[in-house]
Amino acid sequence: MLLTRSIRRKMVLGLIAVAVMLVILAGGVLSGLGWYRKSIDRLDESVHRTPQRADIADAIAGLFEPLLVIPRGNEGREERRLNFVERLGNVRKATFDYRRKLDDLPTPEVNARLPVEQAILNDLLRRSQRLELMAGRLAEAETDGVIVARMRDEVALLQTRALRLPDSQTHLLRTLREMQTVYRSRAWVIGVSGSLVSLLFLSLAYFGYRWVFVPIHVLHQGAARVAQGDFDYRVELDTNDEMAELAAAFNKMTARFQEITSDLDRQVKERSRQLVRSERLAGVGFLAAGIAHEINNPLSAICMAAESVQNRLRDLIGETSPEEPASDEEVAIVTQYLKMIRDEALRCRGITGRLLDFARGQDTVVAAVDVRLVVEEVLDLVGHLSKFQDRHIDFSSTIPCVAVVNRAEIKQVVLNLVANALEATEEGGTLRVEAEDLTDRVVLSFRDDGCGMVRDTLDDIFEPFFTQRNGGGGTGLGLSISHRIISEHGGTIEAASEGLGQGSAFRVDLPKRQAEQAAA
Repeated sequence: MLLTRSIRRKMVLGLIAVAVMLVILAGGVLSGLGWYRKSIDRLDESVHRTPQRADIADAIAGLFEPLLVIPRGNEGREERRLNFVERLGNVRKATFDYRRKLDDLPTPEVNARLPVEQAILNDLLRRSQRLELMAGRLAEAETDGVIVARMRDEVALLQTRALRLPDSQTHLLRTLREMQTVYRSRAWVIGVSGSLVSLLFLSLAYFGYRWVFVPIHVLHQGAARVAQGDFDYRVELDTNDEMAELAAAFNKMTARFQEITSDLDRQVKERSRQLVRSERLAGVGFLAAGIAHEINNPLSAICMAAESVQNRLRDLIGETSPEEPASDEEVAIVTQYLKMIRDEALRCRGITGRLLDFARGQDTVVAAVDVRLVVEEVLDLVGHLSKFQDRHIDFSSTIPCVAVVNRAEIKQVVLNLVANALEATEEGGTLRVEAEDLTDRVVLSFRDDGCGMVRDTLDDIFEPFFTQRNGGGGTGLGLSISHRIISEHGGTIEAASEGLGQGSAFRVDLPKRQAEQAAA
């Protein structure tokens, strides 16, 4: 395993395997080429350098032609003699060529047959000399027939002796048998080398796939999973090389990213809670500015009623005696003032109680809530503000609209939308609020006849810190936070306006059941 501890060593091992395959293939190819060259040389030797018995036999056969011609006169006999002597020279030349080639083939088989072939060649030369002597008498007319007959017999005997020489095909067949033997040995070598190269190639392909392609595929799959948001996925590799180190570094990076993401999510949630709290406090300030004046009125009535009751009691005590009880009219007046004190005190307690309830915002539990009642509570709070007492708020919904929501957050959204609508309207303006109960959702609609909005404003209305209140008032976070709250509830909030002076409309669509509960 020491050779496979790193990608570099694995690559070196792979290069060595490739080099070995190249050497084996080169050796097989060179061996085949060498054998092919030797085979060509052997065939050339067998065809061109091996003694050819046919050359001698053809030359001897040519001696018959002059002996078969019937000459005409002395000139014809002389011409026949010269032709025969010339052909006899060809026989000698073929015989000497055969002997020379025979001497150039010092093979064991040739050495064993060399004395026999030499004896036959010597006999052919002696007989050719005898024929040469006999050819001198071909020009004699009185001995022409006898000499020609004897020469024919001698030529026939010479041809018979030549046929005793070994045929050249014997050498060729022997060469072919040797070539077949070498071919089988080279075929075995090439087959073994080819099998070895195939085994090395398959091993290289297997280990290359296991060491390189599989880890890269696993890393690619892990990167894709993490890119899709599966930060809990970890890449597992046991290759004990740089790929495993890369996988470990990738896992550490993912874990670190997961820690950073979790911390950022925590910080975002914390900042979001702070923004919601700030916006709620801003709403409290908005309500308190008008409610402070509203509380003064019942408190003045309480003080005046208490002072009147005090004076009447003093007068009753001073003017009457135990024997003369107070009249029924006086008792009725005192009772009326006391009732007024109680009613106004309860009214102040109700106003401040609702304000404090909104300011605390402790309803963090998601539960089934009648959204219609939430709207009524907000409208009741806003209705006490003297700033908007000249506006008309129309809300008439008697059908329960129950949804699983966070009561405090939905109340904050409704307050923000109602306050924005009232701020956008002039004196005598109208705000119409509707609550609609559908099959699987609750829809709240807020429509005013105020200043309206242009397209650019509608595009940026839910952006943080965007505001168009007169004088630059407001933080610009109300609608942004309202949008986030509705989105967390799985709903939508939309704004619409036909243009400046045409009023605005907001539509809040809340599912009756949140996604988590629906999945459960």
